[in-house]
Amino acid sequence: MTETPSFDHRPDPELGAALRAALEPKDDHSAFVARVMAGYDGALERASIATLDVLAAWFRPGMVAAAAALVLGFLFGRTILDRAAPESIDTAMAPIEGPGLAALVTSNDPPDASVVFTSLVEQR
Repeated sequence: MTETPSFDHRPDPELGAALRAALEPKDDHSAFVARVMAGYDGALERASIATLDVLAAWFRPGMVAAAAALVLGFLFGRTILDRAAPESIDTAMAPIEGPGLAALVTSNDPPDASVVFTSLVEQR
């Protein structure tokens, strides 16, 4: 394991010269653009898979994923919405012990509102 890595961060002069020779327009800029576009068209013709074929290959897995998401969303929504609501305000506000909301509303000297709110918060 004493070998040094073959990677060198400095530019390669031979590769740079070859790239410049291939990419610099030799005579006319429009001829260079035409040559590059002809190479692009040739590469596009040699493409192994057409775009629509790729999209068609993803159609069935996409439909299965969409159907699974729909079913899971439906089941999740049903569990969230099926929670039983309290029967009435009396049931919701009733204390664990004592006369409950009726005594609070009908008393001559009702308690301070902060006491009522504290007792409601402590129950939950």
